[in-house]
Amino acid sequence: MSKIKTVEIIGGGVSGLTAGGLLSREGLNVRLFEANDKLGGCCANTELGGYTFNDGAMFLILPRILDYIFKRLGLDRPSLLPLRKIRAPFSTTLPDGTIVLFDDNKGVTIEKSNGTLNIIKLQKEIESMLKNWEPVLNLFADDIFLHPFSFWRFLVKGWRHLHMIRGTVASELNKLFSDEAVRAAMSAALFYIGVPPHKTPVLSLLGLVAIQSEGMYLPEGGMGKIPEAMSLSLENNGGEIHLNSKTDKIVLKNGRVYGLEVEGQDLVELDAVISTVSGMKTFGSLLNPEDVPKDMKRKVQSAPLSSKALVIQLGLSNKVDVHSHINNICPLMEEQYEVFMPDENEVKWLVYYVPTVSMPELAPPGGSIIELFPAIKQDVPANDWDEQKKEKIVESALSAFSSRYDIDIAVKRVISPKDYQDSMHLYKGAVYGLSPASYPRALFPHNPRIRGLYQAGQTTYPGYGVGAAAMSGIFAAEALLKTEGI
Repeated sequence: MSKIKTVEIIGGGVSGLTAGGLLSREGLNVRLFEANDKLGGCCANTELGGYTFNDGAMFLILPRILDYIFKRLGLDRPSLLPLRKIRAPFSTTLPDGTIVLFDDNKGVTIEKSNGTLNIIKLQKEIESMLKNWEPVLNLFADDIFLHPFSFWRFLVKGWRHLHMIRGTVASELNKLFSDEAVRAAMSAALFYIGVPPHKTPVLSLLGLVAIQSEGMYLPEGGMGKIPEAMSLSLENNGGEIHLNSKTDKIVLKNGRVYGLEVEGQDLVELDAVISTVSGMKTFGSLLNPEDVPKDMKRKVQSAPLSSKALVIQLGLSNKVDVHSHINNICPLMEEQYEVFMPDENEVKWLVYYVPTVSMPELAPPGGSIIELFPAIKQDVPANDWDEQKKEKIVESALSAFSSRYDIDIAVKRVISPKDYQDSMHLYKGAVYGLSPASYPRALFPHNPRIRGLYQAGQTTYPGYGVGAAAMSGIFAAEALLKTEGI
């Protein structure tokens, strides 16, 4: 019988909260240490001047996965976390003036400046896409995403779909849609992944299929309500949450985890620990080099990082003439690589979110929130993003945006790669940890073969967003329970 009694969780994002909630339900003493002054990590909110801004996550898809997670935590999601469906998910404006708008009922409205579009044909093409890809989406949402990732499991469960996972988003959209404007709009909906469509793995199309099939959602009150609700499982079962408690080192004794060095505290002794910071940080700096297995060192050294980002968040005193949550002003799909090519002197293409279209109460009456994502150079280290460099891009982006809309800025917040690295604790400012184009072998295991240490977070499981991150915490907790014989 295991003697495990006390488990420490490093990080209070959604993966740390789900891991801690599940373990506390099993009767373990759980203490969670979060470096910041609030829970949620990249799924938190920040309020400034009456405006509620996102710290990272901007919308939710596949709420059935969230329902599954809440059930595992002993929580009732509908009552604790009501969701609001986004009625106008996204729109795309192309260089010739064509505007493509998608609604929440699989419908598309197209305003073409030249030429005509066969709407009946387009609707059939959308139906064909969903007919082909919804079975794959359901396989992932109802099975693959609910288990630790295993290629063999996917082979057994999804062998019928293997022929569909080759290629890129661009190649698949070329097959699915005959109109170039529609292809451009469909691919633009996946800009959040951080790479152009001809480099985006075709499985990323599941995000678009989920939006078309089931819709996009916002929690009532903002994305930060998700960790707020999740934390109840840990708190209700006697767990402890320590904010402003940065973990500096994981201490081993005789080959087993023994304690944590937490800033401002004496050595915190424990029986086991789940780290939810990136695998690159866990095995690159939290452990002493001599304690890290060779295969984990190799993963740290070869980790293919995701893109870095700079976001400009505006709290406006006025409303702008925007009707969709996600808005893209971009070229046709074949030229969309240009969206990811920065020009610090001129922002040609715009990618921006307007959460107040769906949830106006996130701003004061009559106001709105804009989140702008200008392209930035990816080869610039996070530490080099000083105020001068940041403001130069901000000035160009605001010039481009204000040339289209009248804006009255009440509050401005800018998050640079350095801010993501230093304040949000994202490794080298990489917003998703690992690149979407990385192979599964780049992922860090939930059980890395260091006795008493387990790993969670988005570097342990493929996919984006709240669901994938939260499930990783479940998997790490399950690995601990199984390995320790609890």
